[in-house]
Amino acid sequence: MSHSQPNSVVFSAHPLPQRLQRLLLSLLLVSLVTTAAQASVIYVDNLRGRDVCDGLVKNPIDRISGPVRTLTRAAALAGPSDTIHLINTGHPYQGDLRLFGRRHSGIATLPFRVIGNGAVISGARPVPAFSWRSVGGLWQLAPRRKGHFLLLRDGKPLPRHDHDRNAAEPVLESLPDGHWTVWSGKIYYRTSELIDSGIANLSIAGGDCGVTLYAVRHVRIENLVVQHWRLDGISAPGLCRDVVLHNVKCRQNARAGLVISGTSQLRGETIELSDNRRHSLLIEDFGLADIVNGKFSKPPTLAP
Repeated sequence: MSHSQPNSVVFSAHPLPQRLQRLLLSLLLVSLVTTAAQASVIYVDNLRGRDVCDGLVKNPIDRISGPVRTLTRAAALAGPSDTIHLINTGHPYQGDLRLFGRRHSGIATLPFRVIGNGAVISGARPVPAFSWRSVGGLWQLAPRRKGHFLLLRDGKPLPRHDHDRNAAEPVLESLPDGHWTVWSGKIYYRTSELIDSGIANLSIAGGDCGVTLYAVRHVRIENLVVQHWRLDGISAPGLCRDVVLHNVKCRQNARAGLVISGTSQLRGETIELSDNRRHSLLIEDFGLADIVNGKFSKPPTLAP
């Protein structure tokens, strides 16, 4: 589903005097030059970085000069029209990225940027062996957060067996081997392995959203993979304008790959929304998506 808007033209019944127009133009040019001069690059490295560092250089130099380690620290350091540059270390980044308001916005000629370099932002959280209980030939897990679930093994989603929510509890007896299901807020998984011995590398989708955008303008996110979150890969709940996702993949999230709500407007360029459990692209309220060269495993969902 692709939406586009025509170019807008503003007319005024009371044009400004020519002298005032020149003054406003001069102020605008000064503002653009000042913003460009102040824009910085914040480097993030989840292996070599340290959050006590300034993030202003790609490689560690000393105790305070070098990349930061977490996305949360990078967002705290970043300002208008800055760039958050992720080093692709081959290891997924844990923790979400939240961009809010003017601090994480740019201008038309100098957007706020997130350059992923193909890095992965993952919400997967390991499940300790002692968290599982053996119940009636199945393994039972009681997650703290309810509502949406995703069980993974070795970083890949395990097949889920869906059943009638109104069915009686004995339906668990028909759970196929290697599958999992949810009953009364608990996960049930059938396998002959002794999970409580720690031999299985199991994890669940944790956290709500990998990337959250709220009230931001002139933002560009490039070359990023967002996966294994309890709700959504990327969510724009409101007041976003001129946000571009370029070569972004949102996959295997427990609810949706991309959610656009409120009055947010996003443009996707060569994006992939695949294998998300409920929705690929979910558009709510007055949200607007302009998609160019998109790949969806499910048709977009338009909610009231």
